[in-house]
Amino acid sequence: MTKQELRKIMKAKLKTIPKEQFTNEGVLAAKRLAATDLWKSYERVLIYLSMPDELDTQALLDIAFAEGKKVYSPKVESDTTMRFFRVTADASSWTVGAFDIREPAGKEEDAFNMNEGAALVISPGLAFDRKGNRMGRGKGYYDRFYEKLFAACPQSSVCALCMSAAIVDEVPVDKYDRKVNAICTKDEFIRIG
Repeated sequence: MTKQELRKIMKAKLKTIPKEQFTNEGVLAAKRLAATDLWKSYERVLIYLSMPDELDTQALLDIAFAEGKKVYSPKVESDTTMRFFRVTADASSWTVGAFDIREPAGKEEDAFNMNEGAALVISPGLAFDRKGNRMGRGKGYYDRFYEKLFAACPQSSVCALCMSAAIVDEVPVDKYDRKVNAICTKDEFIRIG
């Protein structure tokens, strides 16, 4: 199966899931992840802001804020570039950006600095397999970001936070794809490697 075929299948599959299930699974997955050593070992966390057909990350954001973690979220800056900026629970640090997704206001002084130490990246994706392969939406934002992050800070980790329905038998990959270090759903936490 090609990536394009799997993307089409996954998008159709996710459209059949009721909206409240994305929120409910998000709450359960956030609690599961927050109880892991992986989560506890990072002070800086980069958390994606969910689109309507992705697991809702608001519960994980709330946990991170409550625990005093330094939280960063993505801001799309061009067709090829995405950067992360520090966010707080304060609504004034947010705006609505590309793809109608809430994103950080993006003040330069709040930009994520890869040279300040390791971070845990909470990754979105349409599909994941148990070997850690990830399939995104095809724009390459996260793949380009991971390449820079791991060159600067190899101690960082990537954890997929996703719907149970996003786990598939096999995700097609190419040389640019980076595996995730862990996958967390409402039902399970899977460490890769």
